[in-house]
Amino acid sequence: MRGHLPRGLLTLVLLAPAFALGGAVAQDSASPARGRGTVLPSRITRTSRPMRLLRSWEEPGKSEAGEQARRVDVFVDYSSGEAWESFTSASGEPLGRMEIAIGSPRPSPEEIAEAFQFARKSPELALTFKRYPSLVLEGGFILQEPQGSPCGPQTRCLHVFLLSPDRAGLIRRIVVDLSHLRLAYKTYTPPSGRFE
Repeated sequence: MRGHLPRGLLTLVLLAPAFALGGAVAQDSASPARGRGTVLPSRITRTSRPMRLLRSWEEPGKSEAGEQARRVDVFVDYSSGEAWESFTSASGEPLGRMEIAIGSPRPSPEEIAEAFQFARKSPELALTFKRYPSLVLEGGFILQEPQGSPCGPQTRCLHVFLLSPDRAGLIRRIVVDLSHLRLAYKTYTPPSGRFE
């Protein structure tokens, strides 16, 4: 009959997408967020969510074979509140990982840019930006607070300073929670006796 494929060819055509996806599925199953490996799925980038690559570098390391360079990648998972360093050999072999507190890794330039962009687009700050159209944004320092606070565990909060165009005056200090993409503090005042 016209339009029919031989059974063997039809099977091959139907299975081709599954074979093509096999690599991606296998790679995802070794996702560092699950703790089963240190393979970096291609979808984790410096701007991806909920998992994000903060920074990477190479450093000398020691093994049974002697000195050996290794790659260090720092990741954060906004959904689970986890952050970790992942270690791989120069050839890409997983060497392990080390958990770190989500507030501990220094913010990446991409995270700071995202916090600034969020502030500029926040409806809660629209009036401030309308009143001061030439505001300069600075900051990007981590704020960690105890459980039950807006920037408690499992949040990743960054200070953002809204400054006058000449940077001489502080118009407002806010805090953006990147984990939940929300304004943790519309106006932030450090606790008495503490400078941040």
